Amino acid sequence: MGEDFGYVQDVTADLESGIITSIIVPGTNSKLNIFAGNNDIVIPWKNIRCIGEDIILVEIQ
Repeated sequence: MGEDFGYVQDVTADLESGIITSIIVPGTNSKLNIFAGNNDIVIPWKNIRCIGEDIILVEIQ
Protein backbone atom coordinates (compact mmCIF):
# COMPACT_ATOMS: atom_id res chain seq x y z
CA MET A 1 0.00 0.00 0.00
CA GLY A 2 1.16 3.53 -0.63
CA GLU A 3 0.26 7.04 0.32
CA ASP A 4 0.95 10.34 -1.43
CA PHE A 5 2.53 12.80 1.02
CA GLY A 6 3.02 15.54 -1.58
CA TYR A 7 6.05 17.24 -3.06
CA VAL A 8 9.37 17.74 -1.30
CA GLN A 9 9.49 21.38 -0.25
CA ASP A 10 12.78 21.42 1.63
CA VAL A 11 15.64 19.29 2.95
CA THR A 12 17.76 19.43 6.09
CA ALA A 13 21.47 18.73 6.03
CA ASP A 14 24.45 18.44 8.31
CA LEU A 15 26.36 21.56 7.32
CA GLU A 16 29.74 20.19 8.39
CA SER A 17 29.53 17.01 6.30
CA GLY A 18 27.09 18.22 3.61
CA ILE A 19 24.98 15.07 4.09
CA ILE A 20 21.20 15.34 3.73
CA THR A 21 19.53 14.23 6.99
CA SER A 22 15.83 14.51 6.06
CA ILE A 23 13.32 15.69 3.49
CA ILE A 24 10.32 17.86 4.31
CA VAL A 25 6.88 17.76 2.68
CA PRO A 26 3.88 19.95 3.58
CA GLY A 27 0.95 18.47 5.47
CA THR A 28 -0.02 16.83 8.74
CA ASN A 29 0.82 13.32 9.82
CA SER A 30 1.53 12.67 13.49
CA LYS A 31 3.48 9.46 12.67
CA LEU A 32 6.21 11.37 10.91
CA ASN A 33 6.01 14.82 12.42
CA ILE A 34 9.10 15.46 14.54
CA PHE A 35 8.37 19.11 15.35
CA ALA A 36 5.18 19.51 17.41
CA GLY A 37 2.89 22.27 16.18
CA ASN A 38 4.41 22.26 12.71
CA ASN A 39 2.29 20.95 9.82
CA ASP A 40 5.30 19.83 7.81
CA ILE A 41 6.12 16.13 7.54
CA VAL A 42 9.80 15.50 8.25
CA ILE A 43 11.01 12.21 6.77
CA PRO A 44 14.44 11.09 8.02
CA TRP A 45 16.91 10.20 5.25
CA LYS A 46 17.34 6.70 6.74
CA ASN A 47 13.66 5.99 5.86
CA ILE A 48 14.14 6.73 2.15
CA ARG A 49 14.32 3.47 0.18
CA CYS A 50 14.36 4.60 -3.46
CA ILE A 51 14.44 7.88 -5.40
CA GLY A 52 13.04 7.92 -8.93
CA GLU A 53 12.31 10.61 -11.50
CA ASP A 54 8.87 11.41 -10.10
CA ILE A 55 8.57 9.43 -6.84
CA ILE A 56 10.42 8.88 -3.58
CA LEU A 57 9.67 5.65 -1.74
CA VAL A 58 9.92 5.79 2.04
CA GLU A 59 9.47 3.16 4.72
CA ILE A 60 7.12 4.15 7.53
CA GLN A 61 7.10 2.04 10.66
